Amino acid sequence: MAHPLLATLSPSALAALERAKAMPMSYACQAYASPEKGGAPARLVLVVGEAHLKMHEAAVLGRELVSAFELRGVETFQVSRVVWGRLLGALINAPRALLRFVAIGTVEGSTIYEARALRYGKTVELEAAEVMPVPLHVASVYLSLFFLVSFAHLAYSIVEGILPSAGEAGALGVSLLTLLVMAFQAHMLLLVPAWLLRSRSWAWLVHPAIAIVNVRDVLMAEGTVRMLAASPGTQPAVVVMGRAHLPGYGDELTKRGFVRVDI
Repeated sequence: MAHPLLATLSPSALAALERAKAMPMSYACQAYASPEKGGAPARLVLVVGEAHLKMHEAAVLGRELVSAFELRGVETFQVSRVVWGRLLGALINAPRALLRFVAIGTVEGSTIYEARALRYGKTVELEAAEVMPVPLHVASVYLSLFFLVSFAHLAYSIVEGILPSAGEAGALGVSLLTLLVMAFQAHMLLLVPAWLLRSRSWAWLVHPAIAIVNVRDVLMAEGTVRMLAASPGTQPAVVVMGRAHLPGYGDELTKRGFVRVDI
């Protein structure tokens, strides 16, 4: 039997949801019922885990899906409030932009941007907490250094392949970069136990990069609670995030009294 809260979804939202479920490479969908607290009724929260890059058809569907909701919450890394956040954002987004350029328009971007661009209803940045957790700052610095070293080593390798004399001139620099890359690669092995322990608040001590996932899972769950409280009513909400966040985010919602709804 279908959950009663599913009846609060508009026909356009239901149609888009069914189509999204048929595109597992681009979307993974879950739904939760918010707890009834202080007289506030339970509400449906549709959670959409997306691939941040997708083909045109999937991108159009994502736009239709978020457009079917008046209340929308989105994953948005707070680049201006995290140490080296702007740098990390640029390092992550540059390869995506390059891929989209090379693909000549066949690959499109995140549904998160589509939700933020809507001029009606309300779109909330779920990670906009009052204070950014320390592990997130540490993860930002670590990953920024990792990408800087990796990209620099790749650039040196390309230049050396084209101009061998330039490679010889920068041999010391290449050797140093190679050692740093090897050190990062060895340390990345600790991401495996860190991922397995991601439900623990101290998992970032095993590997700082895990905070980009588990700490933000907590921020987004807390942001979802705030979003619903700030927009009281019975209307459903949609939340969009990278699909890697779905397991941890769902666990955090459950800790806060939300109940999984079969869709």
